[in-house]
Amino acid sequence: MIPGLDIMAFSGWLLLASNQQVCSMTKAPSIVVNPITAPIQYEFNLGSEELDKIKSNTVSPYAPGTDTTTKGLRHDKPEFQYSVSIYRAEDHQRQTACFWYDKVEVTIKLSPKIYVAKEQSDKRCRDEILKHELKHVEVDRRVINNYARNIGIAIQNSVNEIGVIGPYNLHEKDKVNESLKAHIKSAIESQELLLYRDMRNEQSQVDSLEEYERVSAICRNK
Repeated sequence: MIPGLDIMAFSGWLLLASNQQVCSMTKAPSIVVNPITAPIQYEFNLGSEELDKIKSNTVSPYAPGTDTTTKGLRHDKPEFQYSVSIYRAEDHQRQTACFWYDKVEVTIKLSPKIYVAKEQSDKRCRDEILKHELKHVEVDRRVINNYARNIGIAIQNSVNEIGVIGPYNLHEKDKVNESLKAHIKSAIESQELLLYRDMRNEQSQVDSLEEYERVSAICRNK
């Protein structure tokens, strides 16, 4: 049952008697989750102070993977896009309809960009900074791939919970559609918060003291 639906049924949502239109799902919903990543972009023309400004101006729900000590920066943030289509089986004679999910499609896009301060012109130092920042990119990709499956499961559970609902008067169709879409949005957002938490944790492991000392030693001895 959609949260709030039973309450709204008594305040304008007219759920009709069972001897009216019979609601039965005729087609299973389709659920698609696509994790995609754009090619990595690189920037070598900014100074350390400019990278610090990028870090301080970055608004992100998880650590952006900045490494001012090694004069490198990886910036990325998952971008969520989703669409929900609702199937409506109408009884034109009674002006009623049954509703269920037709298709839910989610795209999670990464657009990674790696910065290395222009002061780090030594090839060996720069290469090590790049290797370090690429570790952050790989963490992003791994976590996103893992959560693509988790998001799919969360959506499937939400779809199963709703099943088919109705019949409702056709003039209520917009409200029903919005409520069904809100149900899916809630499922996605619950997984999104967990994704950011795990991404934070795994990114912090990349920025270990051992890794910092390793890269710093190479850049000092260039």
